[in-house]
Amino acid sequence: MKQYTVAFHTLGCKTNHYETDVIARQFSLHGFKQVSFRESADAYIINTCTVTGEADRKSRQMLRRAKQQNPGAIVVAMGCHAELSDTSSYADLCIGTQGKSRAVELVKAALARSSFGESDDEAVSNTQNAVSEPKSEQKKGSAARHSYDNDPLYEELGLSEKQSETRAYLKIEDGCNSFCSYCAIPYARGRVRSRDEEQILQEASILAKAGYKEIVLTGIHLCSYGLDRGEPSHSVAVLASRLADIPQIERIRLGSLEPLSVTSEFLDILENNNKICPHFHLSLQSGCDETLKRMNRNYDTAQFRSVVADIRRRWPFAGITTDIITAFPGETDEEFELSFNFCREMGFSRMHIFRFSPRAGTRAADMPHQVAPAISAARSQRLQELADKMAYDHHALLMSKVETVLLEQIRSDGLMTGYTGSYAQVLVSGMSTDDINKIVKVSFTNFDADFLFGHAVKAL
Repeated sequence: MKQYTVAFHTLGCKTNHYETDVIARQFSLHGFKQVSFRESADAYIINTCTVTGEADRKSRQMLRRAKQQNPGAIVVAMGCHAELSDTSSYADLCIGTQGKSRAVELVKAALARSSFGESDDEAVSNTQNAVSEPKSEQKKGSAARHSYDNDPLYEELGLSEKQSETRAYLKIEDGCNSFCSYCAIPYARGRVRSRDEEQILQEASILAKAGYKEIVLTGIHLCSYGLDRGEPSHSVAVLASRLADIPQIERIRLGSLEPLSVTSEFLDILENNNKICPHFHLSLQSGCDETLKRMNRNYDTAQFRSVVADIRRRWPFAGITTDIITAFPGETDEEFELSFNFCREMGFSRMHIFRFSPRAGTRAADMPHQVAPAISAARSQRLQELADKMAYDHHALLMSKVETVLLEQIRSDGLMTGYTGSYAQVLVSGMSTDDINKIVKVSFTNFDADFLFGHAVKAL
């Protein structure tokens, strides 16, 4: 019996990467051999993204590339782009954001039908009877027309034992109820569905026994974990503390957090557990209150400032990272300056900058006063320069400290890369490949905007 080969490519967020790792394991358990995406394979699975126009473009590009590499292969469009866009011209199967747990079954059925001499179109037509295709209105690219009145519960994809990075990602929820005016993801992913806590704890224990020392909690809207079950807004903090009770786990890192969810009660729970990393990714998006209103964000800069102050009171050396959208519709020069100055005041350790990208069907796509591309590029450049300066200043603050670093990979120049608990990237000298996945104490000798440089003083 032929052993089928399968190749994967993932675009977008950490949740997508987690899902690909879990689905790849299911294919391996069913006898598939995983090969590089650059090789010829019987099936290609592309986990797509639709967060920006560029993400859509890359998703289409990878789907076309797969078919070019092996015209006879089954090409599967999975994920958010596949949910909201018509992929039928360059993919054989569309699984979208739901039904991923059946990916193996659907691909095997398509391959079996192809091997019995059906044309590609016949095989796909027969298989798609079991696949939830994008609705016709979605194929027009309009996210806002999608209805989620009948969303299922959280879809279990299986348990992961081995992932593609040194840190292990652990998905705890899916979906988002926020409907920010610029974002298509709630339409692609649906409403919030929280994962069963026992499944989360079981998977974390498996990952810990497999040797992972750091677990990163991830989801589409992490702070909404438990809200669909009527649980309090700090439920993700409670979950993190329970995960920290697993003996082999040495670090718990939280993914992206919504500012108003980071309450004093939330921080009290984290502060009482030294396994939880002092790294807070707070999604700001704009430092101007008027822009935040148009974005349909549910906080203002005063509330955000208060959260940051509370974090720094408890963890003076915490890493506080953020995302910023520049050139949002209606963003005047004055609004941009307010946003720029607020970011500078916050002193983020890292800042990810996104130029506004209109998503079809969202309110922001049809807002008046769209910002010209040249202005958007100039504002993005100024923010990037500020981000580099803030990263440099944060690294300077850490120079006097000895920090614990999880060692991840060795570079061609012999330096080992790793991250502190506060998510500062470190280059450590004097390490070997035998030290990968160790947590060591590092004393710093130099720094720039990208890295801290140092040497290990003690392995933990």
